Amino acid sequence: MRNERKQSLKHPFSKHLLAVAIAGATITFSGCTLDGDDGAQGLIGVSGPDGSPAFASARIYVASNSGSGDTNVRVRNENLGLLNTYSTGANEGLLVTPSARLVQAGDLMSTGRIVTSCNAPTRDSADASFEITGGNTTLASPKGIARIASAGLTVAANVGAQTLLVFGDSAAGNVAPVATIALPANAWDIVYDATSDRLFAALTDGTVGVFDDFTADFTVSANGPTRVFAITDYDDQTSVNLHGIDYDTASDRLVVSDVGQAGSATDGKLYVVSNASTADGTVAADTTFKGSMTRLGNPVDLQLTGTDVRIAEKANDGGALLVYRNIFEASGGNVAADVVLDTPAPESIEVVENLMPAPGVTDISDSNTPYSLLYTSNPGANANVQLTSRNLDASALAFTSGLTSAENITLDRDGNAYLTYDDGTQANSGIAVVGAIDSRDPADSLNMSRDRQITGSNTRLLSPKGIELADDLGVMIVAEQGGAEVLVFSLCDSGNATPVVVDTNGVAPWDSDYAPSLDTLFVALTNGTVAAYDGFSGDMGAGGPDRIITPASGGVAFAAPTNLHGIRYDQASDTLIVADVGSGASNSDGALMTLPTASNADGLTNVGKRVANPGTLADVTGLGNPVDIAFDGQDLYVAEKANGTIQVWRDFLTDPSFNGNVAPSDTLAATAPESIIINPL
Repeated sequence: MRNERKQSLKHPFSKHLLAVAIAGATITFSGCTLDGDDGAQGLIGVSGPDGSPAFASARIYVASNSGSGDTNVRVRNENLGLLNTYSTGANEGLLVTPSARLVQAGDLMSTGRIVTSCNAPTRDSADASFEITGGNTTLASPKGIARIASAGLTVAANVGAQTLLVFGDSAAGNVAPVATIALPANAWDIVYDATSDRLFAALTDGTVGVFDDFTADFTVSANGPTRVFAITDYDDQTSVNLHGIDYDTASDRLVVSDVGQAGSATDGKLYVVSNASTADGTVAADTTFKGSMTRLGNPVDLQLTGTDVRIAEKANDGGALLVYRNIFEASGGNVAADVVLDTPAPESIEVVENLMPAPGVTDISDSNTPYSLLYTSNPGANANVQLTSRNLDASALAFTSGLTSAENITLDRDGNAYLTYDDGTQANSGIAVVGAIDSRDPADSLNMSRDRQITGSNTRLLSPKGIELADDLGVMIVAEQGGAEVLVFSLCDSGNATPVVVDTNGVAPWDSDYAPSLDTLFVALTNGTVAAYDGFSGDMGAGGPDRIITPASGGVAFAAPTNLHGIRYDQASDTLIVADVGSGASNSDGALMTLPTASNADGLTNVGKRVANPGTLADVTGLGNPVDIAFDGQDLYVAEKANGTIQVWRDFLTDPSFNGNVAPSDTLAATAPESIIINPL
């Protein structure tokens, strides 16, 4: 089921990694000496069981679903050491997204639901989450789930109604599915292959349902599988009750588990099937594991990682995790698993390798990153999102919001867009979360089967402007201009959510940038200064700013009007880049400035460079109201609203000619651009 400046304070968004421990668990390693070669005693060493390589560094998420009421998710390391335990309110299949959101199906309280919980590795049970549930969803005992990342969709095996249901990743509440897929028998688990747009479903009648071109046309998929096939083992026995399933794209092989009779703790099997993409009718498994030594009784879920398969075995002795290594080279038979961990009634398993996460879109520092640009067009009506290339060669409609305004836009690591909107009233101001914006039809507007909103009296959203994501903290940070405060929401908030309020000393903010390398939040204030909140992850800005940075020249602050809007931090040079609108009524008094040594700048800070018209010359900068900026570590993009352009300043920090009354490298005509963001490809 896939795919030190301040004292740290306890805070609902502040999480810390837990120490690795193995508590109350029994682990055995088949064919492994007590102290593995170069490894810690009792754990898998560098050489691992039987000389196999050590497991790749990973987090393993295991859902329990025991009759005693244990419905916890346990987070373990690659050697099955316990890192964290929590409950999501669901109890069935789970998956984890690149944004570290744990998505889990559930049938607790006799209600079908899909729950999305943020900060998957380190969360507490009480942390924010949102869910899809209610009569419109038609959810009935959903089990396995799979994610179609490119489209921002989640597919659920809906066992209570013999269907597959497709939902938007960002949707919340009592929403109808995007698509409903009929099945010839119930599916317990599913796996989606993005390379071929093919979905495999493990059916409880012992067959595998195959859907070719699954997302190309849901109206075709709705009629059922393209084909089905059953599996025979080396004794010519046919599969009975398939549950867990995973697919290796490179070799076109499926690994599938068979529960057999649910009441039996001894008849489970594990199959490896070749040529899965074209299999039809009845096929012979390449490899079958079965028998008393395997401990396979009710293997309800599995996940393939490389050539290792981890299995959630629910029946035997209260449940266990089983690990078979080099599954494609094994001969099968009645062979014990390489690793066994006793754990309560495991229902689902998800393995996420510990890789360096992609930087947040406001933290990109490598100009070689392939990207396009998204910007909001906010003319006062018919607000939308536009798309252009990094060369600014043309502009095209990306998304029609259907909102009366589109203020600031940003993106998370899952490809979802976050749009602040403001029509001057609290009832119609908020944040729209647009699921997988790159995959949407440009004519689309907000669709609650795909998207969700944060709005209402509890949100304190009156006139929200800049929105920043601190991806690894799991929060969104909103510059609330009307309320003269900064608001911090969980990335899993929905509806009338209550934020954490960050004091700005009564000065209205316009934009912010969180610098993860410093753990500092920089906020651009409309009085021409920058507020810096150090140690932000520990206290979320409690107590107000630690530093106020005032741009200056020769130790003298710039004369009013000064009105900072866009802001970005460059880690490589420890430099803040800020955009000054000046007077909103002027189309020629805008400025771009750099503030060096931003990590400790305080008080009057001389700018490194300042691009601006001195007022005594004909303006060539084209800077009137530079309301937002985006930076890729080399090139600076500016949403210039007063003059209706998107500007690019190539090599902005390093080109010495960019100082004073100089022109940008290139411009693109744009209708009332309000914000701009890099969109990684």
